[in-house]
Amino acid sequence: METSENVAKICESLQMLGYSCASDKIREAVMHSVDDPLAIVRLALDTAVTSERNTKYEKCLRISKLGDPVFFRDLLTYKVRQLDLEYIQSLATLDFIPNGENIVIWGPPGTGKTWLGKAYATKACQEGKRTRWITYPFLCRELMRLKGEDSKRLEARINYYCSFDLLCIDEFPNYDVEDKFLMQEFFNQAKLSGHSIIVCGQCCPENWDSLFEVKSFAQSIRGRLTERAHRLELKGPDLRTYVPDKA
Repeated sequence: METSENVAKICESLQMLGYSCASDKIREAVMHSVDDPLAIVRLALDTAVTSERNTKYEKCLRISKLGDPVFFRDLLTYKVRQLDLEYIQSLATLDFIPNGENIVIWGPPGTGKTWLGKAYATKACQEGKRTRWITYPFLCRELMRLKGEDSKRLEARINYYCSFDLLCIDEFPNYDVEDKFLMQEFFNQAKLSGHSIIVCGQCCPENWDSLFEVKSFAQSIRGRLTERAHRLELKGPDLRTYVPDKA
């Protein structure tokens, strides 16, 4: 009787704390089983936690605008790619996010920059991190449009992007935005937010100067993105056309 009362009390406490799902699963499991109540409680809680994590993952994935998820288990590890697998996997722990650090990924077309960025973004969603995926050209066009329409909406949109635990910007910096100050301010606000950014592009950070009409803007943005950043240079063939059996 004492065990049953303890289980009932656990369920009541869980419900009061807002964990109704876990409470319901425990009550249902105990009702239909003659096994050790403590083992049932543990199993029911594990099931509830898994269900809650999956729900949170699906929500984060939807908000991220990432599209189809990408998983590290599918990483193509051809020797010709010269991947530093240990370094890539160490970043997959996502320790860089609570530390407010960034990741800069670059390399020739087809070497897997976007894929790798999406793998980190997917893992962040799995861990319940608020994540957002966007391309640099789209970001520039959106902010430029809002600047011409409504300054308050522009400020709100910048704050929106800077609020994510992880902001992923693909195709960087493949767009010649008219208002360089606007993008400089965006990255300044992103840095001040203390959150992490992943940028994926074809150009090494040291060569960003050549992609901006005014070098000072490139230097300013580079400083904000690379001050506390992990770097991943991808090499090898275009994976969209590479056939390893014929290499």
